[in-house]
Amino acid sequence: MSRAAAATASKGAQKEMLKDKAATHAADLAMGLTATMKKAIAADTLVCTACGATALGPKTACECPGGRTKPAAGYDGKKELLFAAQERHRLGQQAKLAQGAAQQTSVQQAKAKQKAEKEHDAAEMDLSTQDLCEVNFPVGKLGMSLEKNCVSAVAAEGAAATLKVEVGWVIRKVNDDDVPPKKEAIMKAAAAAMKVGQLKVTFQFAFEPGTHHCSACDKFVDAGEFDGASYGLDAGPGKQVCSSCEEYGDMFG
Repeated sequence: MSRAAAATASKGAQKEMLKDKAATHAADLAMGLTATMKKAIAADTLVCTACGATALGPKTACECPGGRTKPAAGYDGKKELLFAAQERHRLGQQAKLAQGAAQQTSVQQAKAKQKAEKEHDAAEMDLSTQDLCEVNFPVGKLGMSLEKNCVSAVAAEGAAATLKVEVGWVIRKVNDDDVPPKKEAIMKAAAAAMKVGQLKVTFQFAFEPGTHHCSACDKFVDAGEFDGASYGLDAGPGKQVCSSCEEYGDMFG
């Protein structure tokens, strides 16, 4: 075979490989196998192909009457592993919501007690929306630091820590009014709210596991989107920028 023919054949093989890879990727996405879910199933193994038991569960032991059906060599158990990961995620979210409801009850009880003692109202978290919660701060120091509109640090034993505010949460509203993703504007709105004796902050948090806030597009994106970025996850909340935004900035900045 001539050198030119060999090069042509090689290019053809590469095209076919890329085509197959794209088809596999499309099929995975159609199945629901996103980058986050691929990470979730990476450390898991299929125990039984009949009942779908996996090493990480939620079903970890085979319940088949005749005993487990071991995966044959080369068996692709993506569907079973994906279902198991989705179920673990669903159960985790249920536990999170239950914990939030318990915290809300505890906060409401504390609020009633403080009212009786004529002290400041405690915070109440409204977890009725998927990824938003409202926190009522007592007038005084907030006990947290901001980068743009993102919580970058929470002081130990401060108001924010007491109210379970976490690093990485993003401020969307102050006293039900939308605020821009700018620290100065948020602090100005918070100061004005404290003057009237009420400061309610609406936070957005990462509802999907493995997602983080991008300070450029002001959205929560998959952790993998930060790979290769100059200001990736190591830069920290409020500073981290996903690769797509960084590329866009390089192109048009």
